Amino acid sequence: MSSEACTIVPLGACPAQPMQLQADGKVCIVGRSAGASIRLDHPSISRQHASFHFQNGRWTVTDLGSRHGTLLNGVALEPRQPMPLRGGDRIGLQPWALRFDLGATAAATVINTTDSGAGGTIVMVAPPLHESAAQRQLDLLIQSSISIYAASSEAEVSTAVTTACVEGTKCERALIVRVMGNDGRLEVIGAWPEGCVQKRPVSRTLVRAAMQGKPVRLSEDESFGAAQSIIGTGVTGALCIPITIDAHVDAFLYLDNFEANVNFDDVASFSQALGRWTGLAFMRLQSVELESRQRELLEELAVARQVQERMMGASSGSRGEVMWSMCSIPGQVVAGDIFGVHQSKTQTGVTVFLGDVSGKGLGPGLLMAAITAHLEAQLSAGIGAEKALYDLSNFVVSRATAGQFATFAMVEVDAVARKVQLFDAGHGYYLVVDHQGKAKKLEVDGGVPIGVLEDFLYEPTPISLDRGDRVLLFSDGLAEQRNEEGTMLGTELIAQALVGSTSCGEDVTRLSELLKGYAKQLKYADDVTIASVMLQADATTSSDR
Repeated sequence: MSSEACTIVPLGACPAQPMQLQADGKVCIVGRSAGASIRLDHPSISRQHASFHFQNGRWTVTDLGSRHGTLLNGVALEPRQPMPLRGGDRIGLQPWALRFDLGATAAATVINTTDSGAGGTIVMVAPPLHESAAQRQLDLLIQSSISIYAASSEAEVSTAVTTACVEGTKCERALIVRVMGNDGRLEVIGAWPEGCVQKRPVSRTLVRAAMQGKPVRLSEDESFGAAQSIIGTGVTGALCIPITIDAHVDAFLYLDNFEANVNFDDVASFSQALGRWTGLAFMRLQSVELESRQRELLEELAVARQVQERMMGASSGSRGEVMWSMCSIPGQVVAGDIFGVHQSKTQTGVTVFLGDVSGKGLGPGLLMAAITAHLEAQLSAGIGAEKALYDLSNFVVSRATAGQFATFAMVEVDAVARKVQLFDAGHGYYLVVDHQGKAKKLEVDGGVPIGVLEDFLYEPTPISLDRGDRVLLFSDGLAEQRNEEGTMLGTELIAQALVGSTSCGEDVTRLSELLKGYAKQLKYADDVTIASVMLQADATTSSDR
């Protein structure tokens, strides 16, 4: 198994099975639809609710515009915005939760659990009949709040809470634990006093009952005498308080005593207050953590965008007998679009290329720069488009990480012979537009994306250009942009928008406006690159019409 493989573990009552994912570039969909990789059949779960994806050397989770949202460690995710994951993260999909486990995750402290036995009674903790005004507990709550909110980690919060809990309740042990899966294992986040964790097990039955979101305790009436598994350890009473974040049970504050006589009804309010403060402190820490991750991601995207802008070149111009107009519109995350026009000094003709590197962020940006540099070097050396594309694919195969590839389109133009050859590497979006703006789709002999197979030969598709025809290339960010109803733009609307267009510049302007009007207030899901190419002689002829 790859060192970057992960496991998605259902928590609590979640009906899914643990799923192991490999870092192979495939997207794992969580949702209600029958085709989802992790299917959760509940009205609160959208058909395609969220996704897990390994890209640019790390795992991410993305809310797919779900109706009720997706939480990461209790914090709501921005729809369609990938968020990096770390081992131990919890993903909330109401009413359930999943845990993200990574092979490299640091080992957690694990404690054994036991059922309370058939005769044990679980009762909900009712508010005390008479409000306790114990000044000592109130002072302790005030004092502990300072150390709780000054804590910089969950472990520090847990130590402060469990210490205050033992002092305020006179229980002999307090722990803060988190469920690791459906097998009853618990991760210990903090405990007091020191060394108390492994002395006695925690009641699995009690924790399971507290998953419903209410404090519970083991009853001390005569029926408790049948709870042999707990009595055998010397426990005479226990209390479990759920720690909630945004209405989700995230962890548990667990107290028990062995010899001391503790009235849990008297200490319930104090313990519940500590549980609520723990949830607030955890939420604050997780919000700070996600903000930090988001800043890192935005910084990477800014660098990637700078790389992309420098590599794209001029938005319009001419080389040899070929002229073009192009625009590159950034999506909400940089996705590594490539465009270039190259005239060889050793061969006749001009080569135009447009590509799209898989993934988003700095990694694809760097791969895009490497691809562009390699291709320019090949073309400058007089290597033809067919051989250059073959060599480029082998170059990416040997250097890209798992799941990285690029779709590519390359057009080789001989203006003198009016001979145009198109090489397709999994790209698929091409139109020929005549001088009246009438567009027709090109049927091409497509190949696999570059970087997928070694020694793959790309077959050319010849294109016949009449006077005034323009070749239109665009990335999938244009055709696959969705509107507010979730419908993709598609090539039919693109062709309709070009009717009456008479130049390369007008082609690009019309499609840019089409994209803007179609998406409206939505962020563009992907980078969009649009390029229109024609022979200069035809441009002169067209302007004379």
